[in-house]
Amino acid sequence: MTDVTLRRFTSGAPIIESMRNFSLIGILITLALIAWMAKGMLAPQASHDPNDKSSVEYWVSHDADRDVMLSYCNNHPDQQGSDDCKLAIAAQSQIDSGNAARNSTQGNTTGVTQGTQNAADQLEAQKDANNLP
Repeated sequence: MTDVTLRRFTSGAPIIESMRNFSLIGILITLALIAWMAKGMLAPQASHDPNDKSSVEYWVSHDADRDVMLSYCNNHPDQQGSDDCKLAIAAQSQIDSGNAARNSTQGNTTGVTQGTQNAADQLEAQKDANNLP
């Protein structure tokens, strides 16, 4: 090989290497863009519309509509598999479980339990007995 041939191969190597890096970066950017677009297209759309009947929150907050739908579902067993019936039943279950949890955590708010009430009654009886003439 002559000096001219070596210069031709060595002078083109940095250009080819930078082009290879550029194409690799381009492919990675393209893949990232495709993945980002696919994530947006495949993600379920969440509705925040308070009047959207396709959410359980609607049925929880609209008591009259829920009661009418539950009555309809009870009177039409063949329709209990419909989306509205399922959502109304889920909302009623959520309300029932929330009320049960609220009642169990609320408990006694007076600070007087049956044991302390009995002790208070005994103390009152003792005071009355001491005050007898």
